[in-house]
Amino acid sequence: MRKTGYMAAGVILVCGAFLLGAAGAAAQEGVSRVKSFEHLDAPRIGLPDGAGEAPMRELCPDVSDMCGRYWAYTGYFVRNATIPTRHRELLILRTAWLSRGDYIWGRHDVIGREAGLTAEEIARVTAGPDAAGWDDFERALLAAADELHGSRFISDATWNVLADGYTDDELRQVVLIVGNYTQLAMFQNTLGAQLPPGDEGLPADPGR
Repeated sequence: MRKTGYMAAGVILVCGAFLLGAAGAAAQEGVSRVKSFEHLDAPRIGLPDGAGEAPMRELCPDVSDMCGRYWAYTGYFVRNATIPTRHRELLILRTAWLSRGDYIWGRHDVIGREAGLTAEEIARVTAGPDAAGWDDFERALLAAADELHGSRFISDATWNVLADGYTDDELRQVVLIVGNYTQLAMFQNTLGAQLPPGDEGLPADPGR
């Protein structure tokens, strides 16, 4: 009996060590950005005459019913979201980084500074929620963007932190903002949206 008990205890210890090791490896691995690709240096589709140097809206013109409805939807998150502007910009910038959204990053680098983010904080977004310097709520916001990107689901731990500070409607906004800017990155990357002159896109990739 004693030998059997020792064997059972050994199995439990080994299994426990394996699970802890797997959890630690998963935590260290973090979320991966989308696969690298070459950003286009010109739009992929024909544009109307006089579209200008940075014709992002002309890639999906308002005269199209589909495009008009889409711009009304995506514009809502800039004009009407009720979460703090700083929080919104952290979500958008992290989503842009993970999605390799060059146009989104370039525009929201500017908009984020107008919202009060410093250049150092914007650069730190690329390091994600585990970087030193974020408060607990900002860390949860960045983690939410990572989790939605990686698994299309926000974990209970992250959700509970956000729920302590947000209304139900603001919690919905977190999910919809990340989803909207993920879709927008797909559209802009694929159709070749070009940044306005003077705007800088994504910072250099540190290797992943």
